[in-house]
Amino acid sequence: MAAAALSSSRGVAGGLYILFTLLCLVCLASSRIDDDKLKVIKENNQKIQQNLDNVKVKRAALSEFVSEQMSFFEKVSDQSPDDFLPLKETLEKFKTFIDYQNELLDAEMADNELNLGRDKACIRALEMYQAE
Repeated sequence: MAAAALSSSRGVAGGLYILFTLLCLVCLASSRIDDDKLKVIKENNQKIQQNLDNVKVKRAALSEFVSEQMSFFEKVSDQSPDDFLPLKETLEKFKTFIDYQNELLDAEMADNELNLGRDKACIRALEMYQAE
């Protein structure tokens, strides 16, 4: 369930990023940008940043939860290894899956942070253009 929450958060952030990028391209093509459009672009950028921050928090919470559960079951399985061997194997597979998902999410978050930096530079350029 937590993995589903992470994937849905990524979808929202990606959709908002595409919307923001399209707004930037349209605005750069126009000869003059008005205050309302710039305000919308800034708001979209802020929403993307908030979604990215939420994904980071959820990812950290999920990783911490999995680590706590793994350490608990390792302690229990050490006491009677034969009884908990299937559970331990399943948990190891689950942990491997979570680690893989975290790597993918880390890469996507790094890419989104890079794109947000570029978008902020675009906003600054638009603000300077508007000031002229």
